[in-house]
Amino acid sequence: AIVAALGAVDVGQGAVVANGLCLAVEALPGTDAMLRGVADMPLSLRPKGGVFYKAAKPGQDLRIDLPTLGPATVELAAKAGLSGIAFQAGGVICLDLPQMIALASARGLFLWAR
Repeated sequence: AIVAALGAVDVGQGAVVANGLCLAVEALPGTDAMLRGVADMPLSLRPKGGVFYKAAKPGQDLRIDLPTLGPATVELAAKAGLSGIAFQAGGVICLDLPQMIALASARGLFLWAR
């Protein structure tokens, strides 16, 4: 619901949620900056775990400018202490998916195409 609301006003394509709390939303600086921001939060402010969700904006032209995830995203999600990454199946490009899977497995994260 958060990502859909962000997309409707053309803010971003992702959000980090943990224990029902929205910890961060993607804006102009992008996914990497958002995940670094979560990693830099004091542990007292962020619940353990959490999920990064990424999806195309409502009405986004899926022929161009698709949201993108890659191995660096997995590394940053791990540094942020997240439990995993969920993304819109068919609406997100995964760069080097085998490497993403290997990194996620090595870091104890899940990847879920929704």
